[in-house]
Amino acid sequence: MTNSSMSGIYYSRYNHSIKLNPTALIAGDVPISYERKVSDYFTVEGGVGLTTFNLTEDLIRGYSARPDGETVSKVSYSALLNAKIFPEGNAFQDGYYIAFNLNHRNYAQNFELAMPGAIDSTFNETFQWSDLGFTLGYQSRPSERMILDWFIGAGIRQKTRKINEYVDTFDPISGYYIGQYVLNESRNTTPAILGGVKISILFR
Repeated sequence: MTNSSMSGIYYSRYNHSIKLNPTALIAGDVPISYERKVSDYFTVEGGVGLTTFNLTEDLIRGYSARPDGETVSKVSYSALLNAKIFPEGNAFQDGYYIAFNLNHRNYAQNFELAMPGAIDSTFNETFQWSDLGFTLGYQSRPSERMILDWFIGAGIRQKTRKINEYVDTFDPISGYYIGQYVLNESRNTTPAILGGVKISILFR
């Protein structure tokens, strides 16, 4: 038996993996996922995670500091579902793949009001990222039970945000404007770059 055929047997022994994505930390996400090799040409991956302060969103929008108070991140959740196609039939081996990606991240936070002369108040707020896209990746096997999974691609990101905003509402009975905080929901869709590196631990 040749060395190449022995290598094929060595690498095809594993059909399951647990995956960690350290690069997701910049988006405040700590996910863990399970990947199943359905065949040498196809795998599916599903996972859940915990979310907290989203550094990427804060750098873009500056939500943590607001004129009338500040936001304090809380722990929430994330979920993902990926399907990978390996054109060369080398799933869980060294090689490239094309993936379909569906990711959802929910972020929770408290908005703490801090205005001079006002009563301290705390409001619950949330925002969500929902990504739908495609990635091109490459997997390498530095050891028998480990895979490094590099990937980059693009997608569409649906953002939903619920934040408290101060509004003045006219009261026809008193004839005065009454100020209060109202929870407003906003949605927008933007292009998104999907990328990172995952570390996989293989098992049978």
